[in-house]
Amino acid sequence: MKVKITGQLKKYVNNSTGQVTPEIQNPTVVILEDGDEPTPGPGGDPVTELENGDFESWVSESEATGWKSACSASNAVYSQVQGGHGGVYACFMAANAQTNMRLATQEMTLSAGTYVFSYYAKSGQAPSAQTRTGYVPVKADGTVGAYKYNSAFFDINNSDWTLIENEFTLTGETTLCLIIMNPKSNANAQYEAQDILVDDATLIKK
Repeated sequence: MKVKITGQLKKYVNNSTGQVTPEIQNPTVVILEDGDEPTPGPGGDPVTELENGDFESWVSESEATGWKSACSASNAVYSQVQGGHGGVYACFMAANAQTNMRLATQEMTLSAGTYVFSYYAKSGQAPSAQTRTGYVPVKADGTVGAYKYNSAFFDINNSDWTLIENEFTLTGETTLCLIIMNPKSNANAQYEAQDILVDDATLIKK
């Protein structure tokens, strides 16, 4: 049996040995019979506007390349840490009990269509934490519109990296910032804000 696997090729480096391990993310497997032409899978294509999704490039220890918006979408206090999901570095997002902290990409303009924004997350120190994701449209004058979050708050722990995914559809060309949220404390949900780690973000157009 012949198969075709399509997806986004990532490179992971073992911090201790330097061994490089390739991995395909969001794979689609298509079974091929001998003589058949490959059939494209539904996985989609990486969107090049998402810069530095693996958090390996940093302007400084407190600013990752591609993760600083010109508008008010960014309010997170974050920093570079070692021990990422993939490569050497990850992004450490500090918690704030009173305010939802948002890590925003720089502004990007996307065409109409359906997208999947994903990243890996982990609690910084506490046994458990939460994260939420979405995007915010940016108007021509640089101000932001209404934040459009995934309805779910995702539970994460401090021992395993958890894949977080959000699918959204744009009806027309839109300038926006993608958002990773570290939520504030919520007395009703008995949730206390915690520091989190994020890494290996991808944006796929389906």
